[in-house]
Amino acid sequence: MPSHWLSLAIWVPIVAGLIVLAVGDRNIRERGGSRFFGATVGFLVTIPLVTGFQTGTSAMQFVELNPWIPRFNVNYHLGVDGISVLFILLNSFITVLVVIAGWEVIRNKGRPVHGGVSGHVGAPERQLWRRSTRCSSTSSSRRR
Repeated sequence: MPSHWLSLAIWVPIVAGLIVLAVGDRNIRERGGSRFFGATVGFLVTIPLVTGFQTGTSAMQFVELNPWIPRFNVNYHLGVDGISVLFILLNSFITVLVVIAGWEVIRNKGRPVHGGVSGHVGAPERQLWRRSTRCSSTSSSRRR
């Protein structure tokens, strides 16, 4: 009997995001509740992936293989290995934490927060990269 937990772990957050998008700005409480419900259900469907994972084998597990576009031999093919199953659980858990952390900000301002951590982390990294490339270019020109 095929297991569909991996597909659920992918499609539940996508469907929940579409529901949040459909709710829109009409009701902040409904939008927050649907975000939290979607993130929680997305986390709950990943728990059977971890509990049902067999650590004694190196084979792909929870494999799903279904024809998608048979004419072109395109298949919907999913599977998970040992380290990836932990990343799936971690990702879904962090999603729940982000929704909880952003609850007050979104409720008070009435709009979602854009940018997130990646925008703040990227700027210092770019500065560090620029400095290192300047130093390496000046040091290589001195050697010549």
